Amino acid sequence: MDKRKTLLNRRQFLVGGISAAMVGPTQAMAPKTGFILIGASWCPVCHRAAPVLAMFAQNLGAPVLVASADSRPIAPFEKFVPAQDHPIASAVNAYPTTLVFSGNSNHIVSSIEGYRNPKFYMKKLLDAVSAIENGRA
Repeated sequence: MDKRKTLLNRRQFLVGGISAAMVGPTQAMAPKTGFILIGASWCPVCHRAAPVLAMFAQNLGAPVLVASADSRPIAPFEKFVPAQDHPIASAVNAYPTTLVFSGNSNHIVSSIEGYRNPKFYMKKLLDAVSAIENGRA
């Protein structure tokens, strides 16, 4: 079996399981949460993080803004803004960096630098969203 296909299936399994656990109170949170993915199209780690973030945000109903360091899209996201034109993204040098925005406080409440694996990344995203949902952020 193709190793890439196995990894994708495992990623879909992990994301699907976590997404299923999110049904309920977090669905009402959609307007309260947003994400900014800062990366580059040439970054292999960004290519692993972006699909996981896309599925997570889609299940949450939250928007994702992609700020690309090289002004090119990062799949699966087709739309992006150049990182140098974004006031926060222009200061970030580690790719990928995911910023979590809270509409409750109108601030960035969490920053996830890097990407180890889907499970680790999803836990970081869930922790940030949970903090917003519980009024801790």
